[in-house]
Amino acid sequence: MPFVYHDNESLYYEVHGQGDPLLLIMGLGYNSSSWHRTLPTLAKRFKVIVFDNLGVGKSSKPEQPYSIEMMAEDARAVLDAVSVDSAHVYGISMGGMIAQRLAITYPERVRSLVLGCTTAGGTTHIQPAPEISALMVSRASLTGSPRDNAWLAAPIVYSQAFIEKHPELIQEDIQKRIEIITPPSAYLSQLQACLTHDTSNELDKINIPTLIIHGDADNLVPYENGKMLAERIQGSQFHTVSGAGHIYITEAAEEANDKVIQFLAHL
Repeated sequence: MPFVYHDNESLYYEVHGQGDPLLLIMGLGYNSSSWHRTLPTLAKRFKVIVFDNLGVGKSSKPEQPYSIEMMAEDARAVLDAVSVDSAHVYGISMGGMIAQRLAITYPERVRSLVLGCTTAGGTTHIQPAPEISALMVSRASLTGSPRDNAWLAAPIVYSQAFIEKHPELIQEDIQKRIEIITPPSAYLSQLQACLTHDTSNELDKINIPTLIIHGDADNLVPYENGKMLAERIQGSQFHTVSGAGHIYITEAAEEANDKVIQFLAHL
């Protein structure tokens, strides 16, 4: 199993397919297996690199404060490990925050950006409903089974219509997530990193092709956050996934994959 060692911690990564390099960065509390509806399609066209962020999956899980800046450095270390000078970068949710920071700090390493269901943070961030925020914090102390806890969080990350129509697809997602449990301390460290993320005054530094994708029924990172990114990143494209919640990569997997491929094909 391939690991890169960075700042005394180990980061698990995988490489799939051939072609232009494409780095995928996953969101809060999830490991790289949550790309299971995205990876097979993109790997037919690209050299896709996936990795477990600090605190999840097979990567180290130190009990210490994390930051988006720290995790962007980890992403850079993964690119170094696979000898990729620059890559297209696709991040969702927290992964989109990491992708923004990576592009701002190391513009020479990022060919293009795809920012999914994410935010610039700071004072411009549109908050979710108070009950959503409270549940996100309380998830670290839930006492049920990992499967039951994941189902309790489903209304945060999926639209209600999708929960009612496709519970079997949600069950597949949950099974991937609980194969390796994220420790509560690591989840809270990642959550704190998200809460302190702020690129709102730096978005003008992003001068590469950028695609922003957002579901308009996103309860966790409200849709207006994606619109703001599109307004602030010069020349960016914005794609709305109609009716989709936060995890649009499950609710509209084919649509999202097609849009990413179409975007990258013209670069």
